[in-house]
Amino acid sequence: MDRATEIFQLGREAALSGDFACAADYFGRAIDAIRPVGETSPGSPEILAFSTDLFESILRYEALAAPVDEAAGAEDHIAPELRKIETPVASEEAISAAASAVASDSGGEAPDIPIVVNEAVLKVMAVFQNDLHDVIGRGIARSGRYLPMIHQIFEEEGIPKDLAQVALVESSFIPHARSPRAAHGIWQFMPRTGRQYGLASNATIDERSDPEKATRAAAAHLKYLHLLFHDWYLAMAAYNAGEGKVLKAMARTGFTDFWQLAASGTLKPQTVSYVPAVLAATLIMKNPAHYGFDIEYDQPLEYETVLLKRPVRLKSLASADSVSLEDLQQLNPELRTDVTPRDPDGYELKVPVGMAQQVLAAYSAAPTAVPPSLRRHVTRRGETLTSIARRFHVSLAELEAVNGLPARSTLPRGQVVLIPTHPQPERVASKKGAAKKGPPKAAARTDTAPASPKTYRVRGGDTLYRIALRNGTTVALLMTLNSLGTPAIRPGDVIKIPARGN
Repeated sequence: MDRATEIFQLGREAALSGDFACAADYFGRAIDAIRPVGETSPGSPEILAFSTDLFESILRYEALAAPVDEAAGAEDHIAPELRKIETPVASEEAISAAASAVASDSGGEAPDIPIVVNEAVLKVMAVFQNDLHDVIGRGIARSGRYLPMIHQIFEEEGIPKDLAQVALVESSFIPHARSPRAAHGIWQFMPRTGRQYGLASNATIDERSDPEKATRAAAAHLKYLHLLFHDWYLAMAAYNAGEGKVLKAMARTGFTDFWQLAASGTLKPQTVSYVPAVLAATLIMKNPAHYGFDIEYDQPLEYETVLLKRPVRLKSLASADSVSLEDLQQLNPELRTDVTPRDPDGYELKVPVGMAQQVLAAYSAAPTAVPPSLRRHVTRRGETLTSIARRFHVSLAELEAVNGLPARSTLPRGQVVLIPTHPQPERVASKKGAAKKGPPKAAARTDTAPASPKTYRVRGGDTLYRIALRNGTTVALLMTLNSLGTPAIRPGDVIKIPARGN
């Protein structure tokens, strides 16, 4: 154990200095020191406990290697409507009124996340009740569309249901919310993190904008962050800032408490205010009327699905007397274009309840459309999305959607921009689709099927960390793919390993 600790400290220093290849070598040697290759699990309870602590410590420092955009809800892109909470300003009178409201709150269901009420929380609460009253009210009203689904998924995944308020702070529950830094959806996933949790993004679809699929991914990511930190406040901070930034702040200060980190100056102001904002939102959403919010909730989202065996244009499926184009676009926010994806197994399109047969009738008569493909363009000095759209004869709106960038984004020289190209048209379909009713699926298929994961039988001395290194993946992805609640594996277990590039 002494030898493993000594080697681990060398790996820790390498990780903190940014030399992750060296750190990985040291961490592997530390594991070998405590559990040589070929040996079974240690029989001594003391060594077994030490091994578990060692592995979890390595897992934390592995997370330091995550790119900056690995933050799911990365800094600088909380809901634009809520920017005032980054540096909340409230009068002493407003803070006192907020404190009185919290103290007298005796109604509503008890939160299932720990609630600390301190000056930081009360200051954000005062801002929510005053400057952002209407904004918060609209977000809470919109939450009625998604909370039943979110609560069900979080319960299935074994995480607190009140983490749903993260979506209020991230996006104000707007499915098409997007940031200048290319985050999308109600959970504001960055591109890389979305791919890590199985959210496809290509010329026709961006599953980060699908509320249910993104909620599944958010649940998995929050669960992973809690495994790293063993604390929901630190997990929420890492959701905003990225686990690497929080881990580095902890390593520099020695603090393991969020409030100590917040006071240390090692986290950005937005992250310092982010956790209090989620706590204040939780208190309000448990008892809105008590805090001065008169809410008329949106109706929960309901739909049925139809299976489309070939791509068609949404406008070909819409008709004035049954379902509108706007209905289809609102129910399918993951679609980036008017054309549904091509998928060998078919694409499940969401339609209003009771409208499946009407949509299928329109589908049977609709011409087959050709989904766009993408080409890569490396930006030159001074180029903008507008100039690129003009140069390649594509619509600015489509260019924005495919790249997840607003029209006025600053494009540095050398940035890759995806250009949709539309092959020449359409042929008339002859086959009819089949209706498929029922609850929405956790993950829809995309127009390009990813390579299937391979399987691996665990051998003596294996750990998830070592398997991840050998296969060019991460512990987080292995845990998600195999539905593992902890990183513990045993010889003889069969686990799935993602194909490289997925």
